[in-house]
Amino acid sequence: PTRNPWNLDLTPGGSTGGGAAALAAGMVALADGSDLGGSLRLPASFCGVVGLRPSPGLVPTAPSAFLWDMLSVAGGMGRTAEDIALFLQATHGPSPDSPVSQPHSARSFVEAVRQGPPPGLRLAYCHDLAGMGVEAAIADACQRASRELSQAGATVENIAMDLSWARPAFDALRALQLCVTHKERLNKRESLGRNLASNLESALNTSIHALALAERARTRLWQRFKGFFRRHDYLLTPCAAVAPFPVDQDYPTHVAGRPVKTYYDWFASTYILSLTGLPVASVPCTLDAHGLPVGLQVVGPPQGEEGVLAIAQAIQLLCPIGLP
Repeated sequence: PTRNPWNLDLTPGGSTGGGAAALAAGMVALADGSDLGGSLRLPASFCGVVGLRPSPGLVPTAPSAFLWDMLSVAGGMGRTAEDIALFLQATHGPSPDSPVSQPHSARSFVEAVRQGPPPGLRLAYCHDLAGMGVEAAIADACQRASRELSQAGATVENIAMDLSWARPAFDALRALQLCVTHKERLNKRESLGRNLASNLESALNTSIHALALAERARTRLWQRFKGFFRRHDYLLTPCAAVAPFPVDQDYPTHVAGRPVKTYYDWFASTYILSLTGLPVASVPCTLDAHGLPVGLQVVGPPQGEEGVLAIAQAIQLLCPIGLP
């Protein structure tokens, strides 16, 4: 098992837990990976580094068995937001091998981070997007960190935004992604690990009706955020709803005192944002009472990676946590 450098008894999160742990331990300068439901953001939160889920198509994902996938995106992690900007500068751009790409344009992620966020930003903070609950200490820490951005000239408004109705959409679209990615294994489930085999079994039972409802939910989410960005420039919300848990535990059984139904319910706060196609970063904003990192998500407008990284950098400067 990969262990969390802040406490070797605990998990670094996943699925890119190895990259996050290596970054926090100073073994590597950058780590790349994919983010379907939070695989770059959750380990970044648990290990006290920065993880970015870019907009679909910004970083090419070819070769892939699912070239039209809009749910899983390629991105990276670094110890600072500026390191992520360097990573993105080197990896972004259209690819002739990928049908999902953004048009080439002169974008400078590094310069945006170095300039920092402009004054007068209208930020909104929501402590629980997914309706799963968030540990009180984490929600309080993230809210305190968000207020620090007033020192950078921003205004921060607490809002309620309940997106729990979108959780079944992720279930259905994740099932589709699993079936496409593992097509060659669908008839060999007896030879697979218990976790993957049970996931594929459940995926094969997903109906076309569920997929249709999922696409309708994504449309509703897009419209919801379109309205949000008329009033606010960026959204701030906790990344992981729980603190890092024991390394030999597959997943937490409860979140804020509520039992979880599936092994991925506990990270609904990240996978709901995956459905939007918006750029989202997790940035460390404090250490909890046990000396463990807490990550804050920064959600930007469409193709707004520059602003997301600039805010992440500002948070790191205002709320430094150091290294394990």
